[in-house]
Amino acid sequence: MPTPQAPQPAFLRKVEELNGGRSIWANLGAFLCVLGMMGAANYICKFALHADMSYVLRILVVAMACYFFVPPLVLWLWRGRS
Repeated sequence: MPTPQAPQPAFLRKVEELNGGRSIWANLGAFLCVLGMMGAANYICKFALHADMSYVLRILVVAMACYFFVPPLVLWLWRGRS
């Protein structure tokens, strides 16, 4: 007879939805790809449009890092090291 699993807290389900089942390596790869695209967009703004977007870029990189790395960290801390 299988043992019933304990229900997960609601915030943990939301964190799992946000993570989308990606591993830390998938998150790292996506982070690097988006970082590269943002760098290319910054160069286009800098040389073609003559606009300095570096102040916005820092905020976006921090927000993107939180999006990609905080959910796996929360799931790792909640579930243990497995």
